[in-house]
Amino acid sequence: MRLLRIMTCLVFASAATGAFAQDFAREGLYAQVNGVAAIDAFDGIDSDVFETGFGAAGRLGFRMSPNLAVEGLLEYSGDFSDGPFDLTSTLFLANARYFFLTDRFQPYAALGLGGQIANADPGPDEGAFAARFAGGADYYVSESWGVTGEFAWNQATGDLDDLNYISLGFGAFFRF
Repeated sequence: MRLLRIMTCLVFASAATGAFAQDFAREGLYAQVNGVAAIDAFDGIDSDVFETGFGAAGRLGFRMSPNLAVEGLLEYSGDFSDGPFDLTSTLFLANARYFFLTDRFQPYAALGLGGQIANADPGPDEGAFAARFAGGADYYVSESWGVTGEFAWNQATGDLDDLNYISLGFGAFFRF
């Protein structure tokens, strides 16, 4: 009789744990905001007049499967200049993310394609095609909220091909 009670308790306990399971890799929309440290990696430009820019980024994405998401990214670098002029960059990209793990901790790799606009003041605004190669990790605090960190290389083309930079982003996200 005692063994039967123990077995019954174990069956109910194992059935109840499914009710507490969280689906961190579910399909659906998400929104993310980041603070960004933009580190210049400019080619052929004297880096003594440039410093790290501090900006922000926002994303709106859709998790298509447990391992794949697509998103739109808007990133503002902040001011790279430490001199008499201002230099900023704004990225508009479509990204794809591949998640290697699907539990609470989710490292990922990402590839983005789109445009970059550089604003030099004084000087003209310049636009060009850009690509982004990134890696990072999401950590879920709850089923809907999490924190994220990312390292990205931003590669410009055309007239802006010397204005490449590294983005270090840290922020939070919400899963709808």
